[in-house]
Amino acid sequence: MEKGIIDDIWTFQKVGTPFPSNVAKAPGETNKYVALWYKHGKPIMGRAWNDSGVVKVCTFVTDNKIYSGPDVGGSIQLLIMDPGEKPRQFHYDWVNYKKAQSLTMEGKYEMVRCEFSASVYWPDQGLLGCVNTDKLIAHFVDNDGQIKSTKRMEELLVLCKIAGSKESHVSEKEKEKSSAGSSNRLSNVFNDWEDYNWGSPWPVNRNVMSTPKNIPSVGFDQFVALWYRHGKPIMGRAWPKNGRIEASFVDSNREFTGATVGSLQLLISLPPTTVGYDYVWMTYGQVFLFFSFILYLFSSQAVDYRDKDYVPVHLSYICPAIVPVDGKLLLGQVNMKTECATVAMNGTVTQLDGGPVKSIFVLCRQEMAETMLI
Repeated sequence: MEKGIIDDIWTFQKVGTPFPSNVAKAPGETNKYVALWYKHGKPIMGRAWNDSGVVKVCTFVTDNKIYSGPDVGGSIQLLIMDPGEKPRQFHYDWVNYKKAQSLTMEGKYEMVRCEFSASVYWPDQGLLGCVNTDKLIAHFVDNDGQIKSTKRMEELLVLCKIAGSKESHVSEKEKEKSSAGSSNRLSNVFNDWEDYNWGSPWPVNRNVMSTPKNIPSVGFDQFVALWYRHGKPIMGRAWPKNGRIEASFVDSNREFTGATVGSLQLLISLPPTTVGYDYVWMTYGQVFLFFSFILYLFSSQAVDYRDKDYVPVHLSYICPAIVPVDGKLLLGQVNMKTECATVAMNGTVTQLDGGPVKSIFVLCRQEMAETMLI
C-alpha cells in the first residue's frame, strides 16, 4: 500500500465537547478510544473516553509521566473510522504487532502512527496506549493510574490501515483457508456497539437490536442503547423520532433524555452466520449467577445443553432488560449484582427489586457452536 496516498482523518476535540461518531476504539471495548496529543510538538497516542455524551479526561504517557485532565489542556485529536462521505479504498483493523511490522515492510499494511508514535492495545491487560516504533516499547495507564510498560511486542495489537474493504479482506483470507482444505469456526466474542449522537439521523441501513415484536405496544419501537455517566455504563432504549435518534436512560433515580444524552451507542445485530452467535431474550428467572473474573450468566437450558452457551449482554453487571410499567413493557436495564431493574417514561422512573425482577426479560447471547463461515 503506497504511503501518503491514504490519509487518516483526525478531528480536533476539547474536553467537554460532544463526542463525535465513528471514532476508532480498542477491539471489544466500548469506551476506550484512540486519541492523539502533541507535547512540545511531539505526537503521543493515548486514550480518550466518553462520559455523559461528551469527551472526558484523556490519558497520555511521555517521558515516564502521565498527562491527564488539565495537564493536557487545549485540544486532543480523535481518529474517525468512517467519514461517511464516500466509500474508502481501505479499512482499519487491529493486528498483532509483529505481523503488522512485517506486512508494513512488504507494503501490504500501514500502521496508524505519527512519527514513531502508534496506537496499541494490550489484550491481556485491557489497556489502550502508545508504542514507540523506534525504541519498541509500549506505555499504558492502568486502572489505578499507574504507568505500565512492556517490550513484549508479540502480546500487543496495533491499529493498521489495510487496502480494500474489510468484507473483501475477510473473504480473501477465508478463500485461502478453504483452498488449503480447512474450515474456520467463528470465534468473535465481541458485541457490536456503534457510536451515534442524539438527534442525528436514525441509521436505517443498520440492523439495530430491538425488543421482541410481540410485546405490548408502547407506541414506538424500542432499541438497545448504551450510555456512560461518571464512568459507569447505563443501558437504556433508543428509538427513531421524526427520523432522528431519541433515547432514554436512568441513573441515580433520574431520567436522562433529549439533548442531555449527547453521544450514545446502539447495539447492532449481525447475521449469526457471520459472527457465530445470535441474540435471545430470556426471563431473568431462567438464569443463575456465578462469579469469576467477570460475571457470566447461563440459562437453565444451557445447563442441560452445554454446547449452547447463553451469556448475558452485559457491562459491569448491567444488562438490557424489558421492564413492565402499567401494563406496558419498556426497555431499560437490570443490575445483575443487586437484582434491581430500572426504566423511565416521560420523566417518571420505575424500579423493581427482588422477586418481581425474576419475571423480566434480559438480553442474552447464544453461541452458535456449529456455525461455520462458508
